[in-house]
Amino acid sequence: MKKVILKFLVYFLMLFGGNLMINILFTSNFDLLTAFSTAFGVSFGVAIFDYYTHKKGKVA
Repeated sequence: MKKVILKFLVYFLMLFGGNLMINILFTSNFDLLTAFSTAFGVSFGVAIFDYYTHKKGKVA
């Protein structure tokens, strides 16, 4: 479970930073909520998907 949390944090930090940079470059405003919600949703989904695929692979 600790690996899942670490993966989530790594994905979140990378996606949040990338979203902020792209948001500033292309839209000329600093929309923090959009960058946070997008990064949170995607990183949570990827971490949960990764957890269940590894869990299912170990059982079979």
